[in-house]
Amino acid sequence: MENAMEFDQKITIQDRLNQHPNSYRYLLLDPLKSVSIINPLHLQQLQDAPEVRAIYTVLRGDLPHSPQHCPRLVLLAYPGEHCEFSWLASSEDYARSEMLQEKRYLCGWLCSTTAPEQLASELAERFNNLIENTVTPYFEPLRFELLQAMEPDGLATCLWPVNHWWYMTSTGDICVQTGKVAEEKWVPTSDTALTQQEIPGIFSLLQAWQLVRPVLPMDAAINAANTWLNIEETGHFEKENRNFLSLCHLTLAVDIEQHPAVRALLEQVIANPSLRLSRLVSALPDAVWDELEKSDKTSAA
Repeated sequence: MENAMEFDQKITIQDRLNQHPNSYRYLLLDPLKSVSIINPLHLQQLQDAPEVRAIYTVLRGDLPHSPQHCPRLVLLAYPGEHCEFSWLASSEDYARSEMLQEKRYLCGWLCSTTAPEQLASELAERFNNLIENTVTPYFEPLRFELLQAMEPDGLATCLWPVNHWWYMTSTGDICVQTGKVAEEKWVPTSDTALTQQEIPGIFSLLQAWQLVRPVLPMDAAINAANTWLNIEETGHFEKENRNFLSLCHLTLAVDIEQHPAVRALLEQVIANPSLRLSRLVSALPDAVWDELEKSDKTSAA
């Protein structure tokens, strides 16, 4: 039985799909991210591939006049069929190559006992009604990863009738979320809804963190989200200042906000958002940095 969050990374996604021979097997793609025409995953390539059974559009309520930009549900295999294509194995590498790109093309690999036309309709209903009066493209891997980290049980009911949904995390691991029948409609918490609204800022923070620490921890996405939201509670910071302060929290062992000199700078940027906190902090006297480094060592001890 697969854990909802992780499994043996040595087993390929093709193997995982074929462990469910009584289900339809699918690939979910987002054409809002462009890919090279020579990429085997390009929609034109898939349409011409004899092994691909069919491609269905999953309509988004915010793109009513642009169905060509809506997600595509690619039917890879009917129940009873073996799912084996040369490009399917390489799809893992492709998904990993875009794991920290702002827009990602390969959103997930799915299996379901529901036929494709009905499943496309069911998924569209979830995207358009997850959070009231908004379209929530939770099929985007970072959104999906944060929903799973925050409310896995709710997400499981939202996915149904998808039985298994595999996706690439922002740290390059393939994780799975199983679906289950809902006893009642899932209503995400206010924290979950706010996190989905703040995805652009959280993504920018993840990118900045990865530049400082090339190999991020497996829980990097939820740590970045929590830090980003917590910083907002301490003051009304402009996005760049908020990003810098959040990055300090993620990468430094000491809380620089506790130093009087830094607190004074924070008050300045709150009063004047055009100021850049990163420049002000880098210009602090050596004596302040010495004190911070001593606090850092004390914290580490």
